[in-house]
Amino acid sequence: MSVRRYRIIICRGPECGERMGSRAIHTAFTEALRVRHLEDRVELTWQSCFGRCRQAPNCLVRPILPNESRFLVAVAPVAAGPGTAFYSGVTPGDALRIIDDHVVGGRILRDLVKRPDPVPKP
Repeated sequence: MSVRRYRIIICRGPECGERMGSRAIHTAFTEALRVRHLEDRVELTWQSCFGRCRQAPNCLVRPILPNESRFLVAVAPVAAGPGTAFYSGVTPGDALRIIDDHVVGGRILRDLVKRPDPVPKP
C-alpha cells in the first residue's frame, strides 16, 4: 500500500494572510514537517485568497491525487473529499497538531473546521 501524500495550502491573501500571521504559520508547518521527517510526503504552498478572510488565517489540507499537477489553484472545498479539511483560525501552535492528527493519523481536527460566516446584511 502506498503512503498518502498531502498538500497543505496556507492563505496569504491581502486582506487576512500577512495581517493575521500567515508567514508565522507557514514557518511553523515547515518546522513541524522537518521535526516529523515528512518533507517528502507533504507539499507546503501558498494560496492568494480562499475568500474566507473573516475566519482567517485559513489553510487547506488535502491528499495529492495521482498524476496531479504540482501547480493547482485551490479554492475552499464545497464538499470535502476523503482526507480533505479546510481549517480556519489557524495559529502557528496548530501546525504540529494538524501534521500529527490529520496528515499522520488521518483524523480531521473538527475544532478547526468552521462554517463560513454569514455575509452581513446592509
